[in-house]
Amino acid sequence: MSDDKPKSPKSVTEVLESLGMDRDQLREMAIDAIADLTPKKGRGAAWEKVLGAAVKKLGPNWTIIGSGLRAKLLHTPVRWFFDTVGIDPIPNREKLTITHLPLIEPLDPGTLTEWQDHYDSRHSGHDYHGRQIDIFDTVSAAELVIWWAEGPASELFDARSVEALTPLREKQYLERNQSGPARWTILAGLRVITDTGSPLEVIDNAIEYFRGRAADPAGPLVMFWEQFREVAAAGDRERTLRWLDEHRRATVREHCALPAVFADVLEDLGNG
Repeated sequence: MSDDKPKSPKSVTEVLESLGMDRDQLREMAIDAIADLTPKKGRGAAWEKVLGAAVKKLGPNWTIIGSGLRAKLLHTPVRWFFDTVGIDPIPNREKLTITHLPLIEPLDPGTLTEWQDHYDSRHSGHDYHGRQIDIFDTVSAAELVIWWAEGPASELFDARSVEALTPLREKQYLERNQSGPARWTILAGLRVITDTGSPLEVIDNAIEYFRGRAADPAGPLVMFWEQFREVAAAGDRERTLRWLDEHRRATVREHCALPAVFADVLEDLGNG
């Protein structure tokens, strides 16, 4: 049996010396760390000010909705998607976000489509790569928001248009996995809008999918799809489009008070 005695633990001073630090340096690091994790006061007002400065330069196709850290820039006129630029309000580490949410099914306004850091991980050559937004520096933050809105956000909105998404969702529908996320469900509405087929089979599969997963099988989510089926079953595309249009407008108004920012998506029906 070994007679070696366990070594005494090093003192704080010895540990600091081994790291090339002293107590004052450690104290300063601790103060900085606490300050870094403590949300600054007035963040919501600062963010609103940034959006106000940005929207003046972005022009009439952007409008501010919401307030405080929940404030966003909404891209208008609103067609079949709810397109916004906002912020992920991580205290003192805020990052810009994008939402591109379809208005042809129930809307979850908390769902984010893109984050600034995720975008940077795939695009390393742009001038704003890795730039941390400082919402208390209105000028530089507004500049970053303008770039984000006119660049990554607008590019995403264009790349995921109704016309671009329809063939992708058709493919996802054919390859759908009942255990995976149901990105294919919007195909029902896309088929109606693009006049590329009957939505009924997709609706029936969506009803089956959500009945098995919704917290309330008789709640609003399943009810939407049942109502959609009832309207679409008549085979009248114009009537179905008008029903989707009413849902689109009601959904947006439910989540934010807006001026007249809706596009006429029924103009091809002579409703212009």
